[in-house]
Amino acid sequence: MKHTPKVITAIAIAALVVLAYGYWHVLSHGSAYIDLTLETSDTAKKDLLSKARVLFIDEHGDILAQGVRDEEYDFIHLVHPTAGDCHQFEKNAAYSNASKKLWRECFANQPTWIPTWINDVSQVQVMHRDCSSKPLPIVISASNNEWFLWWVPHPHIGGKPYTYFRSSILVTEKDCMGALNETKRADKPLDRGP
Repeated sequence: MKHTPKVITAIAIAALVVLAYGYWHVLSHGSAYIDLTLETSDTAKKDLLSKARVLFIDEHGDILAQGVRDEEYDFIHLVHPTAGDCHQFEKNAAYSNASKKLWRECFANQPTWIPTWINDVSQVQVMHRDCSSKPLPIVISASNNEWFLWWVPHPHIGGKPYTYFRSSILVTEKDCMGALNETKRADKPLDRGP
């Protein structure tokens, strides 16, 4: 019975350390899913923004990060400032050990980079040879409500916690200042983008 308070104290400290680690990890690691679509009545233009470049901009007009729209789907690959676009390495990771190593390094850097800037984003600009947009407002939602369960050894519950950032960018033809709507900005050269 003498050791009971010490055991309880040790268990309480261990539980606090586990929870503190989960809380720190969720604040310092993030994952983002941002999709980009063009709203148009012309079905031929439906996938027009394939490989468009997206600039993430703060309220002062400073560029915080950039991304590239996937060639086949409507989501944005965020481009790490030093590691690059992790999805480029992923394509060859199954065939090359060097690409696999680059892919792992890129994905190790990206989760700690995303939370350093994403909460400051207030607008985006889409740049493509067929549509360079004006700055568009954006709201990015964040979810991190499972951080206290990270230690649970279950494939659908546990695991290191992340803050999940989610948003959608909708570009309409009237938002384009480039080729789709050349009369608005005929004097400015088009950004040929990616």
